[in-house]
Amino acid sequence: MVVDTLLPHLPDLVMHQIILLLPTKPAICMSCLSKQWEGIWSALRVLDFDEGDMPLDNDDAYDKHTSFINILVRYLEFRKKDKQQPVLDKFRLLMRYSFGDDDAIIGKLLSNSYERKVKEIDISLRSKHQEVEWYYCLSRTALMNAKYITTLNLEYLRIKDIGSAEPEPLCPSLKKLSLKTVHFDDNALFYLILGCSSVEYLSLTSCSFDPPVFHISSSSLRSLEVKNCNADDIEVDKAMNLKSFTFVSKFPLLQSMILNDTINLNYIKIRAQHLVYFGLLECHDSLKATINTPNLHHLDIHAHLTAKVSINAPNLWLASITLQEEEFSTTNWPWKHFATFCDFLKAFCSEIMILVMRDFKAIIFPENFKRACYPPLPSTKHLQLIVSNPPTEESDISDLEESLLWMAPNAPDLLFMHLE
Repeated sequence: MVVDTLLPHLPDLVMHQIILLLPTKPAICMSCLSKQWEGIWSALRVLDFDEGDMPLDNDDAYDKHTSFINILVRYLEFRKKDKQQPVLDKFRLLMRYSFGDDDAIIGKLLSNSYERKVKEIDISLRSKHQEVEWYYCLSRTALMNAKYITTLNLEYLRIKDIGSAEPEPLCPSLKKLSLKTVHFDDNALFYLILGCSSVEYLSLTSCSFDPPVFHISSSSLRSLEVKNCNADDIEVDKAMNLKSFTFVSKFPLLQSMILNDTINLNYIKIRAQHLVYFGLLECHDSLKATINTPNLHHLDIHAHLTAKVSINAPNLWLASITLQEEEFSTTNWPWKHFATFCDFLKAFCSEIMILVMRDFKAIIFPENFKRACYPPLPSTKHLQLIVSNPPTEESDISDLEESLLWMAPNAPDLLFMHLE
């Protein structure tokens, strides 16, 4: 009561405006100064608990961490007294994590946020221990209760045992998922994305996997960014609505990457120094791709002739190119497309080229064109053409052989086969 007599009695509306201008921690501390002010902080629709930057081995780190935890406990005590659960727009928790000791308080904070129908959660739980065994584990149950979240940012966490025989929706309203320095146990990422059936934007940075396999399947995903993650196999499957894919990696054990059922993919940017195999099994006709892969050995791409592909792969040994059938019908093959065809092939110059297409006539270049242009595959040593309708007339066979020899003048081995 003594404290109350020293403080001005301000209208609640004024107090609401003052509280809204304060960071979360001072707002909660102010609520302890007066009974009139107690609970006013409930007006906050954004909660930002930030322990601040601090060396993890600082001498007084323990005391400061204890003070921060006391603020979190005080907040939960206030919430327990409050019979109402006002909607929360955002909950942010940035703190040092002490293995085991902080689990209960973090769980209660998340549960309370879910009860308040929080829309955005941002959590970073950095530990002084670098081993993933010391990371805070996010459970499947916790994600199932996050029914109203649209944006989820996680940093320095571990996700394990998230699979289920009968998968239930996880974060059914989630649209944007950003993961940084998150460790996934076996298939945890696959089941996480499978359960988040509405996620459209996914970003992973410096994440790790055990085993080191990155595999996701999502029909809702529109944008995917993967940067500096420790995975040696990358597979994106049944991502029919994926439009943008960005991948950056210096991981020395990176072996293969496969993008499958990505019919709407129109933007690709890949910078992967150690990638050995890349498979793009479907994409949009307006694809723009930049691929920087110095150690790429094998490329398998299914694309439209209109795709714009820039590839830096000086060690490419085998390129298998499948071009969409409708673009190679004899009725839709005007002369001007031969120049586009040549420019397309130049991007994939390799020692061995396998070209799969529908109509052999689409690859018989006019004599005037051959005299005016340079061959698109000057360094190719082996060229194989696979078509749906191989030539049967001697004149067609001869014309096709001449075109193949012009395309790859240094390829002694030329072969064309029937596509079953």
